[in-house]
Amino acid sequence: MGKNITHEGVVVAVDGQWVTVHFVQHSACSECHAKTLCSGGTSESADRKVVANSYGRPYQVGEHVKVIVADGLAWSAVVIAFLIPLVLALVCLFVTVHFTGSQLTGCVSTLVLLGVYYLIVWTQSKRLERKVEFLIEPQTTY
Repeated sequence: MGKNITHEGVVVAVDGQWVTVHFVQHSACSECHAKTLCSGGTSESADRKVVANSYGRPYQVGEHVKVIVADGLAWSAVVIAFLIPLVLALVCLFVTVHFTGSQLTGCVSTLVLLGVYYLIVWTQSKRLERKVEFLIEPQTTY
């Protein structure tokens, strides 16, 4: 099993079994000394709120917790957002250029295919969100 992705957060609302947690999501670049050279120093962190099932454990507003997402879900997102479109684009480009002999037609058809692919992903975003489950656990202090 892979390593889970965790963030420290604070409970901001409790509604029955559902707990809303606020946390700051830091990018991998935030700790890098050369971040201004490659990305202009932007998008270091973002405020996030997630709703998680408490599974019967009582949480209080203001309580510090850990938000956990399985590492496999991050890889699924990478596959959906980058790997599948890359393969589709390459196959479409080479097949179209091979059969038409026109690079312009290949490029245009590839862009159209990618547009349709991302439109489908966007229309299915609510369905994809339901597959992501955030877990929370109390913050332990030593």
